[in-house]
Amino acid sequence: MDRKEAWIALDLIPGIGPKSVIRLLEFFHTPEAIISAPVSRIRELNILNQAQIRGMSRGVDREALRRVKTAIKEHRFSVLTWDDPEYPRALRHIEDPPVVLYVRGSLEDFEPAVAVVGTRAPSRYGSDTAYRLSRDLSMQGLSIVSGLARGIDTRAHTGALEGQGKNIAVLGTGIDVIYPPENAGLADKIAERGAVVSELPPGVQPEPGNFPRRNRIISGLSSGVIVVEAAGRSGALITARLAGEQGRIVMAVPGPVTNMRSQGPHRLIREGAVLVRDADDVMEEIAPQIKGLIEKSETSGQAHDDILRLVGGGPLSIDDIADELGLEVVEVARRVSILELKGEVVRIEGNRFTARSIHG
Repeated sequence: MDRKEAWIALDLIPGIGPKSVIRLLEFFHTPEAIISAPVSRIRELNILNQAQIRGMSRGVDREALRRVKTAIKEHRFSVLTWDDPEYPRALRHIEDPPVVLYVRGSLEDFEPAVAVVGTRAPSRYGSDTAYRLSRDLSMQGLSIVSGLARGIDTRAHTGALEGQGKNIAVLGTGIDVIYPPENAGLADKIAERGAVVSELPPGVQPEPGNFPRRNRIISGLSSGVIVVEAAGRSGALITARLAGEQGRIVMAVPGPVTNMRSQGPHRLIREGAVLVRDADDVMEEIAPQIKGLIEKSETSGQAHDDILRLVGGGPLSIDDIADELGLEVVEVARRVSILELKGEVVRIEGNRFTARSIHG
């Protein structure tokens, strides 16, 4: 059994959650060592409860492991484990990171990212706002993370696709089980430009308890979480709470006071969440937190040099720059956004950009 198989086998043992596995790693150092350790030794550590000890005593479920390996091979899913270099940096450091992530698509270079979440039954206002925010943020170089649910999640993913940026859907089912089923086509498109991910093994069907659990992954992958319409007891508020606990920025879109779906965002704003009206509000708030990531982004090469040269001659809009360079508008918007966050260009009146050296 290789290292990756050992991680999967350990994760398949009933009741052994991420926190327990990571604590066991402090003593045994590898998943292989945990699996092969005498149960008496594990019991002595007082990490697991009796139900978990019984699960460990039954050992590896070879048939379940075989089914997972078959599904991975048939569907060409990839698997990231907690100790993989490719495992998302931000997610690794939350309180209970998934020790196994099943991935369809790619999580490569998805940071910086923001999550957009909300009700499954939005108003026209909420639906349009989620779409517009996600599209505009995507065009400015941010990846969009959401849960592929009906309503706000679906609109967020669709807007991100329109913005041609990276897009991540976090499932509360197995990686091969798309819920709701009408979003299967959307999941295909997301995987082409980003990733569909789940901590649950292939074949796991929708169960109510799994959806709140996945919310910690949505917030964990993100630098900030934006709530667009949510009733007072919405799952989106769970994501916002987890985001705050994880040190992420919590943001909310206000709505009409007569709309019950505004209760959640308004409560968050009263409690200190950042009020968000548009993508510029988000970028302004999130810039300090993602500064280190932006500094590592590609800001060299001919296209970047050409942009700096053009705006050095006077203020230009994104469309003007795209026309001059013969590039796609979304590509220019992404590059200009990075340069703006790095302080090399400045946005001025009329949504135009100029070199900082000229602006003063």
